[in-house]
Amino acid sequence: MSNYVQRNFLELNNFKKKIDTAVIVSNFTFVKKDQWILDNYTEENYERDVILFGLKNVWDKITYYLLNYSTKNELFNSNNIACLYEKGLAIVNKEHKKNCGQYYTPFDVATIMSKWLDSLQGENICDVACGTGNLVLTYLDFIGKDRAIQLLKGEKLYLYDNDGIALNICETLILLKYGMCFKDKIHIVKCDFLDANIKLPNDCKTISNPPYSVLKGGNVLYKSLYESYNSKELYAMFMEKIITQSRSAVIITPYSFIGGDKFYSLRKLMNDYSGFIISFDNVPGNIFNGKKQGVFNSNTVNSVRAAITVLNNNYTKGFALTPLIRFKNEERERLLDTEILEKYLNNISQKVNVYNRKYLKCHDTLFGLFQKWQAISNKMIGDYISTSGEYLIAMPNTCRYYTTGSNSKLKRNGQIILNISDKDVFNYLFCFINSSFTYWYWRIYDGGITYPKNLLLRVPVFFDILTDRDKIFFEKIADELIQNKTKFIIKKNNKGMQENIKFPRYYRDVINRRLLDIIGIKESEKIFDMVHSNTALEISL
Repeated sequence: MSNYVQRNFLELNNFKKKIDTAVIVSNFTFVKKDQWILDNYTEENYERDVILFGLKNVWDKITYYLLNYSTKNELFNSNNIACLYEKGLAIVNKEHKKNCGQYYTPFDVATIMSKWLDSLQGENICDVACGTGNLVLTYLDFIGKDRAIQLLKGEKLYLYDNDGIALNICETLILLKYGMCFKDKIHIVKCDFLDANIKLPNDCKTISNPPYSVLKGGNVLYKSLYESYNSKELYAMFMEKIITQSRSAVIITPYSFIGGDKFYSLRKLMNDYSGFIISFDNVPGNIFNGKKQGVFNSNTVNSVRAAITVLNNNYTKGFALTPLIRFKNEERERLLDTEILEKYLNNISQKVNVYNRKYLKCHDTLFGLFQKWQAISNKMIGDYISTSGEYLIAMPNTCRYYTTGSNSKLKRNGQIILNISDKDVFNYLFCFINSSFTYWYWRIYDGGITYPKNLLLRVPVFFDILTDRDKIFFEKIADELIQNKTKFIIKKNNKGMQENIKFPRYYRDVINRRLLDIIGIKESEKIFDMVHSNTALEISL
């Protein structure tokens, strides 16, 4: 036996002896008369305990001690509890932790959600998928101790989760702050929230960060209960139930329901309700900016693009939306303010139908341009594509800040190939793809990681109204771009060499100016700066 293994073996045996001297309370809680378990407890102790005794036993022990003994150990600070529990989940079952799809809401986001919730109508407060209580604890802090105590006294707080350990932690943290006298006044509901027997109370307002995971295996009962069942996304069904049973709500979810085809049934259902939706990109800054514990790695970058949906059920049906908001990390503190974020909202309350099936994420100042662009366009890019066309456009399908087109295939994974028969059409579409319009359309209807080919083919175009002078212009610019292409090829060694093209901004501006003139828009081509920018505050507001 190596010295390292021997030391660890002796350490575990000593730890077991300490536990053997403990007094057993119920079938699962270990209690000692002194306070070494709390005051000297470390993450290493915690990890070892979880392996030895299981997650539930450990947290039953911890919560018992927190409620019965005082401690100054920062490990049990309410801000650390969620991370500690998350790490325990990963220790027990990494695959299960990965599939749970839960992103803990950062404090600053929980605060603005609380501010919106406080402004809404509803007597009973519900936290659906409450976990260890980050959202509800932030809300109680936000409204102040006096109002929080009145809420608890009135038995108006409801907590829902299918994780009994997390519910126990959440209840413990509330009792530690507001008093054991409220032990029997909080409605603790351990449940499958989507079950038909689970109902939200009357006149409630709900705050929620539901699970972001796919429904595996299907559920016949869910299929009969939820319009959004076909999406197979748990968060969509959570949204549906919350929206239909709450007087008002604030929900943070992925933003995919805004434009994803499989979420059309959810958007259609939302036509009968009202509110607004704030959507965030995940570059360069990220809303879920905390460390993710134990999911095969721990990192500070999360790929989810999030949206905060505020259900206020006013008299105007439909939902107002923001564009997809980008922000730098240094802007985060200024940006995450309810008044600032609401300034991004378009004043149009959107409802979907069979002809317009997606919500538009469009800047308010660009909405008029978007409408004119739609009005003068009688065809789409896809109408001009021919498998036998001799002219080729290759467009990289990863387009974080712009789209570009090449007249030959690039050395890269992920590119959309378009073949075109007519030279004038080729020149026009080549310039159009290298303009802001194609990129902007993606930001309005998608804006994810890649540009879907079917979306590109649906981009509206107005080739048929071009004059001969317009055609000469696009031919000249296309020729310049093609002749100088090799100067602007960039290469990144990302899972193999990946080529892209970054043409000088000059060309994009020149093309934009001509396209705006054709549409009949006199504003400067600089109006597109807000679409391409990676900053939220300096340009957009």
